Amino acid sequence: MLNKLRKRNVLIDDTEELIKKELLGVIKTRPDYYDLVEDEFGLGLKLKNITEDKVGVIASGGGGLGKLFPAVVHENLADAVCTGNMDTAPNYFTIYNLAKELNTGEGVILLTNNYSGDVMNNEMAQEMLEADGIPVTLCKVTDNFFSSKEKDRRSGLSGILTLIKVAQSSSRKGLDLKEVTKIVEHANECLISVPVMASEDGKLMYGKGLADEPPKFISEFSSEYNLIKELSDIVIGQLNNDNHKISIQLNTMKYTSYIEGNVLLNGIVEYFKEQGYEVVLANVGDYYDMFNYAGLILTVISIDEKIQNFIKPVTNYDYTV
Repeated sequence: MLNKLRKRNVLIDDTEELIKKELLGVIKTRPDYYDLVEDEFGLGLKLKNITEDKVGVIASGGGGLGKLFPAVVHENLADAVCTGNMDTAPNYFTIYNLAKELNTGEGVILLTNNYSGDVMNNEMAQEMLEADGIPVTLCKVTDNFFSSKEKDRRSGLSGILTLIKVAQSSSRKGLDLKEVTKIVEHANECLISVPVMASEDGKLMYGKGLADEPPKFISEFSSEYNLIKELSDIVIGQLNNDNHKISIQLNTMKYTSYIEGNVLLNGIVEYFKEQGYEVVLANVGDYYDMFNYAGLILTVISIDEKIQNFIKPVTNYDYTV
């Protein structure tokens, strides 16, 4: 029997066990690679064998967002993730327990998108870890361009995947917690995401929010090229003009097909090249399964000498970031 889950028909039961069953499904794909972490407050997933003395990387966010967050547990991405229930912030105590398990003496960096509940629970976990003498830092990801004019007040979108990769790469290169945090925070400053959704009547809605906040502006879809230009020009207007090396990540929303994603990625990469940018990495996928629309999130990170050694592609499951 079909149930409704986030306003769409699904083939599973909408129960309190939903997220746990999702994580158990992930574990079934690689049972020797993952461990389920469960306490009375929440759920997490972590790598089974972590032996290196390095900074631990933990990402967290609400449940039911697609590959974010269960599918980012990987030796070159997050060591562990904490996921909340459907559309609910991750639990602070579960984050705390994960961090204690991961800590090898080098400390832990926590990454979460800049939403009040997610941040509050990560800050509570951070305080508890500090009280236990465990070195810990928190990076709040703020890539959502339309959410605020002020960078540090913006919310986060699928750009967190890039920062998770940067955090793990710098950790595995032997950098200490302070250095890893500095690089991740710098990468966040260089990161921008612009969402666009298509309405049923063919309108392009730019900046429509997760909680159904109205779009910042609406335009008519006239052609594939004009969409690419309009979307890309918003990003280009915010990039550092002194640096023309970039990485592009294109997130396809729930009702955007594989062919649409790849056709548009090709056009976006070519458009940026025409504007004088060197695209050192490009990928497309349904990383952030949140919006009930056809649409895209275009994420671009401007790559300078501080970041360039930490953005090599990582492949996990059926996606590359």
